[in-house]
Amino acid sequence: MAGRHSKRPGLHVRIPEQSVSRPVGIVDSRTSVEHVVAGGAVAPHRLSYLAQCGAEILAASLTDPGRAHCAQCAR
Repeated sequence: MAGRHSKRPGLHVRIPEQSVSRPVGIVDSRTSVEHVVAGGAVAPHRLSYLAQCGAEILAASLTDPGRAHCAQCAR
């Protein structure tokens, strides 16, 4: 009698890494302004980022999406 452990193991397939990093919009929790950050700079458990305009962004979860966008980052 075949049990659940006698099944063939699944085939493991590696997913290729994305080589292109896309810019990401992050809302600064202090000013509620959305800035653009390079996609490669985004990492888990990080609180601050450097935006393309040079501003230091304080990122926090559950931040209200900003209605304002940084004019310097938009260029």
